[in-house]
Amino acid sequence: FNAQNLANTAWAYATVDRSDALLFVALARATDHRMVEFKSQELANTAWAFAKADWSDTNVCGIG
Repeated sequence: FNAQNLANTAWAYATVDRSDALLFVALARATDHRMVEFKSQELANTAWAFAKADWSDTNVCGIG
């Protein structure tokens, strides 16, 4: 996935109130590796999706 695909996938799942743990972990890791590719809108959509799904870096690290 490129940055737009990652943002769109996160946004789509959050919009329908789907918070699949494995998906959001994978999205977080992929987003981290491609952060420099994100445009401001893609970054905003991704951040919103993670907030809406109640996901943070503590979820990804297994702390939350």
